[in-house]
Amino acid sequence: MPGIQETQLYCLADRRYYDTPARLPDQETRYPLDAAEPPPGWRRVAGGLWTSLLPEDGEPAEQGWKVHVSTVPGEAARTLRDTARICLRHKVPFKFLRSEQALLLMSGKYMSRGSAGKFLTLYPPDGTALTRVLDELTEALAGRRGPYILSDLRIGDAPVYVRYGAFVDRWCRDARGERVPALRHPSGELVPDERGVVFRVPAWVRVPELLRPHLAARAAARDDSFPYTVTDALQFSNAGGIYLARHRETGHRVVLREARPHCGLDAVGDDAVTRLDREHRALTALAGLDCVPEVYGVRTVWEHRFLVTEYVEGPTLLDEIVARFALVRGARTPDELAPYTAWVDRVTGQLTAALAEVHGRGLRFGDLHPSNIILRPDGRLALVDFEYATALDDDRTPLAGAPGLQAPPGTPGAEADACALWATWLTMLMPLTEMAAHDRAKALSLESWARERYGLAPDAGPPRPALLRAAESAAGHASEREIAALLDGPAPDWAGLRARLLAGIHAGATPERRDRLFPGDPRSFATGGTDLAHGAAGVLYALDRVGAPVPDAWTDWLAAAARRRDPASPGGLFDGLPGTAVALALLGRRDEGRELFERAVAAAHPSPSADLLTGRAGTALAALRLATAGTSAPDPELVDTALRTAWDLDCLVRGEAVPGGGLSAPPSAGLLRGLSGVALLHLELHALTGEEWLLRAARTALYRDSGHCVAMPDGTVQVKDGRRHLLYLDQGSGGFALVAGAYLAREEAPALAALLPGVHKGCTAEFVREPGLFTGRAGLVATARQLERGPAGPEVLASVRNLSWHLVADGGRLLVPGARLRRCSADLATGAAGLLLALHFLAGADADAAAVPGDDGHRPHDLLKLLTLG
Repeated sequence: MPGIQETQLYCLADRRYYDTPARLPDQETRYPLDAAEPPPGWRRVAGGLWTSLLPEDGEPAEQGWKVHVSTVPGEAARTLRDTARICLRHKVPFKFLRSEQALLLMSGKYMSRGSAGKFLTLYPPDGTALTRVLDELTEALAGRRGPYILSDLRIGDAPVYVRYGAFVDRWCRDARGERVPALRHPSGELVPDERGVVFRVPAWVRVPELLRPHLAARAAARDDSFPYTVTDALQFSNAGGIYLARHRETGHRVVLREARPHCGLDAVGDDAVTRLDREHRALTALAGLDCVPEVYGVRTVWEHRFLVTEYVEGPTLLDEIVARFALVRGARTPDELAPYTAWVDRVTGQLTAALAEVHGRGLRFGDLHPSNIILRPDGRLALVDFEYATALDDDRTPLAGAPGLQAPPGTPGAEADACALWATWLTMLMPLTEMAAHDRAKALSLESWARERYGLAPDAGPPRPALLRAAESAAGHASEREIAALLDGPAPDWAGLRARLLAGIHAGATPERRDRLFPGDPRSFATGGTDLAHGAAGVLYALDRVGAPVPDAWTDWLAAAARRRDPASPGGLFDGLPGTAVALALLGRRDEGRELFERAVAAAHPSPSADLLTGRAGTALAALRLATAGTSAPDPELVDTALRTAWDLDCLVRGEAVPGGGLSAPPSAGLLRGLSGVALLHLELHALTGEEWLLRAARTALYRDSGHCVAMPDGTVQVKDGRRHLLYLDQGSGGFALVAGAYLAREEAPALAALLPGVHKGCTAEFVREPGLFTGRAGLVATARQLERGPAGPEVLASVRNLSWHLVADGGRLLVPGARLRRCSADLATGAAGLLLALHFLAGADADAAAVPGDDGHRPHDLLKLLTLG
């Protein structure tokens, strides 16, 4: 899943859907160079928020020493003009952020630290050009201001930096199997282009002599007089870090809050240093309050500013909610819920008193949310992060807060804190307040559900904030009543849900765009909008599978976009061209699908991953699906391709040498990210060929995955992945259980069978944070139903009804929030297409409940087949 920084970047252009930042409406703040006619011999290329100017007589080198220039908004236009003049004179390709708005956004607090501050990027073709542009830039830009670029080496006292990296887009998989930018090793192999927050040089690259004095200056930039030693990093952002430290002489523990100059700009352009100084003033004014950390002073070290405060021991309120939350801990009855409700009341009372004390000193807090509240071991609490704490009547400093229920700009200080208090209270009961950003009435529905479920009195909790008054009207409740009508009753209105989800998918289609056909997860833009998980292939597959019409123009779009995609880009069934090829074949374009698959397999290096999502099991299963699509006689060449991969995967699972090497087992378990997907490939091939070694291989892979499964105190069985416990289809016990069930229909395996009841119980969990198919309620409730026999149990129907927490009514349409709930999605993995497919299965499973299972032990509507294009 994308990090918070990447998710934020894709929330800029559209309030309804995730969208590429290239569509940011920033025409009014574009720099003149973005629109001016390129000089003779140059051409302009747009990409995202960047505009490139390239010499017409050649392309940039593949990689080398690139130059970055940083700036501040007030100096950006002049810095762009001066830098461009130097680049044009020396024929050095370059790119720049196209507008002041883009610069402000990319300098924001929650953007990536690694790319923060980069306003221009220059691509000198050789060492001579590098020397010339650095000499002239450092002279022309001397004394200019700009953020320090953490990944680079600074040159002199100008905002000019260098690092060795890729000049053109190349991609590979890192050690975790993630798709990342790549460099070409002297051997010819693509390796990750590490873009962290520390200056690094690839082992095979020699640092040029002209850079060595600056490397020495960087090493010498230290302050040995700083009396604290950092012992742990608690948090990072573009604005700086938060660190736990000890005094070198006394051993006293403190918290250091770091502020980087010119970084982390907020809505009014204040940088991290401005906010840190504001926090220092606020803590000084609030000194002596038990709910406020003691402040010890401010210190500048090197170029960064540090606020030194008391270390408040204890978890954040968010951590404590996760640890205590009753609805995922098996609590069902009022008596079981009562301890959690009493804890919520106690914390709310303490927060109310703490805010009253802050207001009593004439200040607002301005940024109340569960991550800014520490619960001390003795039960007291403390507020932290006073960057937005100002006078109660301050109407200039922006308000912060968690997504969903922030007070509108200009809300008076005490009222804004009261709004945040109510939102924090609701978060403790129902941590889904992001849904209020889609529809304010959703907050009222969540509150109403929570009051009933926890048995709260009508006057329990803080007063409801004024910002919800409009949502309290009859019109505000209409959308929520519409959703409830579809889900309440003895059985859901399957036809109504289907019709409205289809209407939402159709309304979001954009066939006029080249980069996507349907709105989905941000990851779709990295695959040209074509893949199964997040692109058009998955949506069109779902439409076809549920019997909905698929316009020919949409299938044409998918075929054309797939042809444009680089066939050498790595990928498996769900993120690569092999899965797109299968989708095309199932949509009636078998020859196009076969051609696309063969082109991808011939051009791409074999994936180092074994899994179904991105790796070789996925490619092999795609071959098997193509072998049987639209024909009564399987294609022997494609079946043989799948069998050869299955043999390699079996060697890997059994710990033997893999022919050709370069293959690693997934570190976790599940259908898409674990060895359960490998087991599925073996089962499918066994059903086709009858070869017994394939059944044994499936058993071995499943037992390997079962080793990641643990029994939880509430009786559920989940996959342990570090500190997390997971039930999901892509990674978790739910996906494992589906394949285990398919194996158990063929062979007995008591140890595997013993795990399934606990998985079923977990998949009917009352609270699930996201609605999607791969990592949300849609996948879990469908898995629970697959594991049942006979009519649907009450837990399954209750889980379907709780989809009302997430569904967003938009006229006669239903929209589905995707990953992180920030924007809506139509894709298969996280959005409406996946929910549509899950509901199709559930409706069919109910219809077939009385049917006798087939020889393979599956109903005619088999979830595993639906998920994997079978």
